[in-house]
Amino acid sequence: MAWRHVVCAAALLVVGPTDLAHAQQPCTAEKGQSEIDQGRYKSAVKEFSCVIEAQPAEVEGYRGRAEAQLLLGLYSDAMRDYGRVTARVVPVHPDAASTVLAGYAARLAADPGSIPALTGASFARWWLFDYAGATHLLNDLLAVRPDDGYGNLFRGSSRLLRGATNAGVKDLEYGITLAPGSPDVHWIAGDAYTYGLPDPQRAFAEATIALNGGLDTPRVHAILASSYVAFGDRAAATVHIKRHFDLVTTEVASAAPLLAGDSQAVAIGPGRVVEIPIPAAAGETIAIATSSHDYFDTVAVLLAPDGTAVSGGDDDKGYFAAFEWPAAATATYRLRVTFFEALNSGLLLVSRR
Repeated sequence: MAWRHVVCAAALLVVGPTDLAHAQQPCTAEKGQSEIDQGRYKSAVKEFSCVIEAQPAEVEGYRGRAEAQLLLGLYSDAMRDYGRVTARVVPVHPDAASTVLAGYAARLAADPGSIPALTGASFARWWLFDYAGATHLLNDLLAVRPDDGYGNLFRGSSRLLRGATNAGVKDLEYGITLAPGSPDVHWIAGDAYTYGLPDPQRAFAEATIALNGGLDTPRVHAILASSYVAFGDRAAATVHIKRHFDLVTTEVASAAPLLAGDSQAVAIGPGRVVEIPIPAAAGETIAIATSSHDYFDTVAVLLAPDGTAVSGGDDDKGYFAAFEWPAAATATYRLRVTFFEALNSGLLLVSRR
């Protein structure tokens, strides 16, 4: 104990009273926003990370950190933080999205040309699938800064996702030229060419660049899986669906076996995957379909007894997973199901034909 007091005293002498006073100040969202406004985005990320650690069920820390990440070009990290809003904040504060939008509306009313506010607000709209609203804000952003990489890229994405093909492609391609080495840029392009203007070859190429650039994320693997399904290669798609599960799973819950002709509803939560035994005879076709009234996007993967992924589904019927696979041997297989990225809560219905 005496030694510890000596070390602390020495530390006081080294850091000095000013540094110590700064270290003792609590982190706040206001400080984080001030760092953004002064262009110190990495410092803002640190400040908002501290806010999140102190208040993990409050939206402002995630919102602010995402805004700083967007301004750093870290679009995948920003999306991950909004995913955390879905998983951690919305169950406690169902009005979290409205809170974010109201905050941005107030900031833009005070300063309509604010680059950080236009960036953050447009991304929030994009996250909420409000592509028309996002496009309106991105128009304002590009009026202030025409060569903004984020602005061009996300206006292109928003336009493609709402069907404005020619203008969207032009924006998207220009956005890529502004930061061709960014894996985050190629992820957004791959997303747009998967869910906006379907081009599996282009989506596959963009997602591969993103993955090779370090974005080993559930969304990148979803794009690659969708591309392989379009190519008619379900086995290759299954590899990426399995990786999606590996990245999102924090809990595996067991359910009752599912026989042919039966259905059952399973409870899904953030990070929660449900595993259902699927007994089958050799040569029998295992036909699985999923649906839900609580969330529109599901994923599923079928594992052999040794844990090898043998088939899977994602976006097969709309955004619901469904697949058919002939059992290679008489055995009890294991079906794992969850919502996309395992962020949402609710009941997921699994049916076996």
